[in-house]
Parts: sequence; structure tokens; C-alpha cells
Amino acid sequence: MSEAQPSLVERGYPELLADLADQVAAKLAENGIELERAADIGLAIAEHIRSNWSGQSLYLPKGEKYELSRRDLEIFERFNGTNHEPLAREYNLTVMRIYQIVKAVRAEMIRKRQGSLF
Repeated sequence: MSEAQPSLVERGYPELLADLADQVAAKLAENGIELERAADIGLAIAEHIRSNWSGQSLYLPKGEKYELSRRDLEIFERFNGTNHEPLAREYNLTVMRIYQIVKAVRAEMIRKRQGSLF
């Protein structure tokens, strides 16, 4: 029986990059990529980031605005004119906030469709 190979971290690879490689591999495997190939791709991505970004301060934003906009669009798509109270409970928001979100998303969709008149 052969011994397990040491992990990337145990071999001195940066923990953050090893985790990135693992996370990418896991997502690829979830989407049908063979596990060994997924691990190779994950490591290649981590290596690309290491070789291009190593030594720099790197800030990863939480993406709250992106998450909120996804939530707001979901609320807008689910809103049927009469379900404001259930949506407010489900999203832990006030009924007034549901109406504000629907109004803002509708206005943005109209703005994108029509463009600026001036």
C-alpha cells in the first residue's frame, strides 16, 4: 500500500493559493470534469495568479453590491403586485423596501431600454 503524498501546503505551497486550487477543482468536478483534470486546472489557475500577482497587496471585495443587485432582481422577477408581504418576510425586509426595490429595478430596466433622451 502506498503512502499518501503530502498536500501542497505541506510541501510549502502558499495556503491561500492551495485553497484556490482546491476550490476551482471542486467546482469543475461538480460540473462533470474528471477529478484529476480538475485538480490540474485548479493548480494551473493558482499558479497563473501566483506568477502574475505574487508580492502585491491584493484586496478581494465582498461583492455586496453585486449580491444586493442579484437579490433585488430576484425580488423584482418574483413580484406579482400582490405578494409584497410574503417577499418582505422571506427576504427579511420591510414591505416598503420591497416596493422601493421593485420601483428602482423597473426604472433601471426602462432606462436601459430607452437610453437617454438628451
